[in-house]
Amino acid sequence: MNKQCIYVPFAVLVAALAACSAPAQKDIPALTAGIDAANAGHYRQAIMHEEIAEEKLEEADEALAHWKKDHYWNINDRQKALDAAREAAEHRLASEKEMCQWLTQVHSQNHLKDGSVSAQYSAVFFADGSAVPYKSDEHEIAILGSYLETHPEVTAEVNAYTDTVGSAASNQHLSERRAAYVRDQLIKHGAKLEQLNIKMLGEAHGPDNVRDQSHRTVSMVTVHPTYADCSNLK
Repeated sequence: MNKQCIYVPFAVLVAALAACSAPAQKDIPALTAGIDAANAGHYRQAIMHEEIAEEKLEEADEALAHWKKDHYWNINDRQKALDAAREAAEHRLASEKEMCQWLTQVHSQNHLKDGSVSAQYSAVFFADGSAVPYKSDEHEIAILGSYLETHPEVTAEVNAYTDTVGSAASNQHLSERRAAYVRDQLIKHGAKLEQLNIKMLGEAHGPDNVRDQSHRTVSMVTVHPTYADCSNLK
């Protein structure tokens, strides 16, 4: 009975010691992948460059303080200090660039940019010789004017045409009147004049003296800029 009581704890102790003496398993690829993942991305890279910049700046500041106090220094110290100041500036700029790229990733989905929002195309049509659209409520113009008001970074191309009935001179004047009417209505509904690129194109291409409803029009196409934070950062 006593032997059994002594034997069982001893066996457990042997097993525990054997487990402790076994070498721990290493997983270098998994750990490396985890570290790389933690260091990935523009935000983390911005922090890393900033940390290096601070270290290099401390070196340069320390050398400057010694020089001002006329402490001993040699030519190697001089070059190291100058290199530290240069590297600090380089890493600070790299940090700012990485941070701007991160901001663009975060913010760009809230802004218009090429490919993210399709250009809006709309048109209003006019009767023969008229500079007033068919529809009295000017629905298309109102929609675009309101859109430009709420998106001041967007511009619109406004192109006015006529068909080929009548003289080229009179049709040029008619296209100018049509463009002016649409311009004024867009501004009435919220657009700014500087958002509008207006072209009075006169007669549309086609055979002379042909009535064509598709040519008695003013087309409007929005132009969306590419969004980027810190666009002036070199």
